[in-house]
Amino acid sequence: MGEPADNALSPIEEKQLGAQFMRQIRAQMPLVRDVPASEYIQTLGNRLAIASGKASQQEFTFFVINDSQVNAFAIPGGYVGVNIGLIDAMQREEQLAGVIAHEVAHVTQRHHARAFALGNQYSVRTAATILAAILIGQASAEAGQAALAAGMAATQHSTVNFTRTNEIEADRIGIEILTNAQYNPSAMAESFSILRRKNSLNTARGALQYLRTHPLDNNRIAEAKDRANVQPSKAQVPQTDFQLFKARLAVLASEDRGQLLRTYKAQHDKTPTAENTYGIALIHVEANRLDQATVYLNKLKQMTGQHPMTDLTRAVVQEKSGNLDASLATLEALYDYYPERFSVVEKLVELQTRKRKLTLAKQTVTQYIRHIPSPNPLAWRQLASLQQRLGEQAASHESLARYFTGLNELGRAQSQLKLALQHVVPASNDELRLQASLKSLRGIPPGVSEDEGQ
Repeated sequence: MGEPADNALSPIEEKQLGAQFMRQIRAQMPLVRDVPASEYIQTLGNRLAIASGKASQQEFTFFVINDSQVNAFAIPGGYVGVNIGLIDAMQREEQLAGVIAHEVAHVTQRHHARAFALGNQYSVRTAATILAAILIGQASAEAGQAALAAGMAATQHSTVNFTRTNEIEADRIGIEILTNAQYNPSAMAESFSILRRKNSLNTARGALQYLRTHPLDNNRIAEAKDRANVQPSKAQVPQTDFQLFKARLAVLASEDRGQLLRTYKAQHDKTPTAENTYGIALIHVEANRLDQATVYLNKLKQMTGQHPMTDLTRAVVQEKSGNLDASLATLEALYDYYPERFSVVEKLVELQTRKRKLTLAKQTVTQYIRHIPSPNPLAWRQLASLQQRLGEQAASHESLARYFTGLNELGRAQSQLKLALQHVVPASNDELRLQASLKSLRGIPPGVSEDEGQ
């Protein structure tokens, strides 16, 4: 977005800053770590990132936060977080896609770097304060607002104006992204209308957290509608994946599953949907009422046909029932159709390991890692565990280094490589490879000695 932004914060610095904040997020915030749910949001996000035309220049990581507040945000380095509260507010997948497309636009237009460039002596401090307030605000909205107000006192007016300019640009680019991703571009305005309506009902706690950082007025909604009208309309998006995702999150986050079950049953009695049917099945699975879970999984199959998320749940029911062979057969059939899904690979490897087929389990996860351009970092951790059990100590530490590298935990990755070096023959090809990996993590170019790189 021009030289001033690059001078204030280079793309490399932006990535490093984002990785630093993401480490804090992983340590301090209640992330949803459920693999099928995480897989859904990453797949949806990847679709939008590719549609932005910038996916080859910028890696994106999408994640869900177990927080009922309506919020979503992007931080430098291509990290986009969405609260369960915001997901629950959306009625269709394309509406959620509209919010995420807006956040992707913030990243692709380098709005964080432009915030750094906005003010001279205040710019770095202000941007750091804004990002810190995001993190603090997740745990306590009041504390987050206090931190933001204190840090912004000197530059509040200019920064608010700049933020609104960013918002309009993110709307425009986001609608283009939605269109390119084959979503209906009107979904952006729909999501805005939902947020405004929910905000008007939220009188007890003031403005929704999302609207505090993304000011919304009638002009923005009208402009979003106008921009969508000049874009070609798209066919209706199937909603099964989104409904199953919402149900899974609702059950995972619920503090009163008995009440949630009653709600789902009342909805199901009136109008059975994939969401309420799957929600009922999941609650029964969690309560170990496996026969009842099977009844609703069978109903769901009649409604949606075969689906990887529901078939994974069926495999869990079979395993909990003690029928490991049936569970393994279900997972193997899933793997034949979806070898690229880590949610399938993870459960298959877990069951293969439980049945003490360690070599086969290692082969399964290794094949996934080799054939997927950006494998889930958890696959490396799973491989490391298998290698350790098979007595492959050096390989286990090297896989853990790959896992930590995938999380941008470069210090811990270096520690694992050093441990791996203790288990290989000196001057062997293994040692040379590990030393090269260690130098790469330290930022030392190939062919440069360790001393020269200091």
